[in-house]
Amino acid sequence: MADTLNKWDKKEVKTILELVGALDAGVASIAALGEAQRQTAQETMKRLTEQELATVLRGMDVENINRDKMGIRVASLRAAGIENMEQLCSLSAQQINDIKGISDDAAYLIYTIAGRIRQEAATGLKVRVSYDDQNEASTKLLQTLRDSMQTGDSVRKAQALHEQYHGLITEACLAAKPASGAFRWFFASSRRKKEATDAALYLYGLLSGDYGEQAKALVETYDALPEQDDGTVWEDFARNSAAYYAQLDRLDREISARIDNSYSGLPAELVREVERQPIYVDALKATLRSYQEFGVRYILRQGNVLLGDEMGLGKTVQAIAVMVSLRATGATHFMVVCPASVLVNWAREIAQFSDLTVTTIKGGDFMAARHWIEKGGVAVTTYESISRFALPQDFTFSLLVADEAHYAKNPEARRTQALLILKRKAQRALFMTGTPLENRVDEMCFLVGCLRPDVAGEIQDMKYISSAPQFREKLAPVYLRRTREDVLDELPALIEKEQWCELSAEEWKSYMLSVMAENFMAMRQVSWDIPDPARSAKARRLLELCQEAEEDGRKVIVFSFFRDTIKAVQEVLGNRALEPITGSVSAQRRQQIVDEFTDAPDGTVLICQVQAGGTGLNIQAASVIIFCEPQIKPSIESQAISRAYRMGQIRTVIVHRLLCDNTVDERILELLREKQDIFDSFAEESATGSEYIKAEKSITAAIIALEKERLESGEGTGETAGE
Repeated sequence: MADTLNKWDKKEVKTILELVGALDAGVASIAALGEAQRQTAQETMKRLTEQELATVLRGMDVENINRDKMGIRVASLRAAGIENMEQLCSLSAQQINDIKGISDDAAYLIYTIAGRIRQEAATGLKVRVSYDDQNEASTKLLQTLRDSMQTGDSVRKAQALHEQYHGLITEACLAAKPASGAFRWFFASSRRKKEATDAALYLYGLLSGDYGEQAKALVETYDALPEQDDGTVWEDFARNSAAYYAQLDRLDREISARIDNSYSGLPAELVREVERQPIYVDALKATLRSYQEFGVRYILRQGNVLLGDEMGLGKTVQAIAVMVSLRATGATHFMVVCPASVLVNWAREIAQFSDLTVTTIKGGDFMAARHWIEKGGVAVTTYESISRFALPQDFTFSLLVADEAHYAKNPEARRTQALLILKRKAQRALFMTGTPLENRVDEMCFLVGCLRPDVAGEIQDMKYISSAPQFREKLAPVYLRRTREDVLDELPALIEKEQWCELSAEEWKSYMLSVMAENFMAMRQVSWDIPDPARSAKARRLLELCQEAEEDGRKVIVFSFFRDTIKAVQEVLGNRALEPITGSVSAQRRQQIVDEFTDAPDGTVLICQVQAGGTGLNIQAASVIIFCEPQIKPSIESQAISRAYRMGQIRTVIVHRLLCDNTVDERILELLREKQDIFDSFAEESATGSEYIKAEKSITAAIIALEKERLESGEGTGETAGE
């Protein structure tokens, strides 16, 4: 390679870099305008809303505080100079209490009623900009709306251009820098000189091609926009009020939606009542998020509730918190009814997050039922079991929790009838489902009818408007649903869940043979190694999780270390899954599969061998990750998760680990926790590192020894499995 640039000297390259940099910065600035304008408009809109609310309250006489004939001494308020509701609503409870003639109880009552009146006045309040009231805030709002309308087309084009070229330009400018100065060029290697020359050629092509033409036109158009004074914007408003009002309505809907979503559109009065509900969760071994705490208060306040929070928002911990709070007030007996696939999960999470005792009732286990009746705590049982045991006629308990309540959607089914018998013995009932029942109105009406027949009667004739606010308002006393978008600020970006499965007798037999043969790899394939994968406990739970993901509008990645497991998963999932990514699939084909997955419909599953799919691929299209077995090396699992949990992911990522109770899965988790410092030390090292291999062999040997000793002693051998 010659030591010169074939077409330009260093100054010309420097000029190219400056021109491209200026255009890229200009496009970026225009692209960012949209968000800045939206934020400014919303902030100004809120100021105007507060002004409008103040005007409304100012026009309400303070006598309104006594509208419910509560005997409040309005004369004492007037004596303190309070004549209208704006003045009263601006005071704290303590300031009201300091007024002469107002007692402590009366102060709290006044403060509560004033807050209610303020909320009622704010509900449905719409800002209308008036030409006759040209104040500072309304002028600022109109200026922002005008700017948005004038620049909207340019902003959209700039955003598209910026997204397509910004990264490329940044990389090319960095690569071309050696060609822009004699000093850099002199010390550059031949390879760097070629890269610099190629990058300069690329940038020159951008400047003289479509990018340069479009970018220059955008910047020139934006720079040519005239600056208009206050009078000009009001004149434009007078001429084009329809366009401005359309923008105002859109903005108002955006703001209202965000405010309402905090409590999923519940009426303001109900929200206040719920927030006043006391809870006693000091004994809970978990920290509730604010939306979860609200859910606990709502459940306690309403008594019979259908909790429909979206998958991954912690319905289970809310239910446990309710039990803990009730126990603190004297309650002794609780029951959870759930699908068999999550029975172990429930038992474990109750033990993890509380000190409540757990009794598992399977089938017609009358002894277990009697133990629970005598000792109290939480009975955890399945829909298949509840028709096989009976409770004493005069026996009642504090709370019935029905998980995945849509399992009982058929009123004629035996499980549904048995659940309703239990419900009559419960002082409270909490039905839970992550399925969006708004799309299954008949199921919703039936479940609501089981909990609140009065509400069901009101909504029965409104099914045809199930998406309307009126329908949700009628449901508010019994149905609470939040989505991740509603409570996004309260959520971690990554949710990890352990899915514990219980082995059948067939699975136990296969597992015990693997342990006695000291075949660690076979042990790790527990539940997946039986002849018919459809009979696998892990496969059943996998199918349920994939179905939930599809209903939730999500895609799934399934990871396993073992090709035999991948084959079994593919057989179980059928057409739901794409071609698996394994070590034998070329890098080019892997990316093609990922592209197909990105374009595939919700509910599609991508199966990956964790060593092959866990590195080098970006799979942001998926937001649910399922591990078929725990990984020995934490860094492998971390890398696999990072395929979906990375920049560009717009949804909360949920990670499920399929685990079998009392097996190598549990032992691996225990030992990983005990020796986490070892693995943390070597997580970034090569898998062939001698220290890591030594640690891994040590853990493998320890796990095999523990399992052999445990099974030979008869502990947890699954003698009752499959009942």
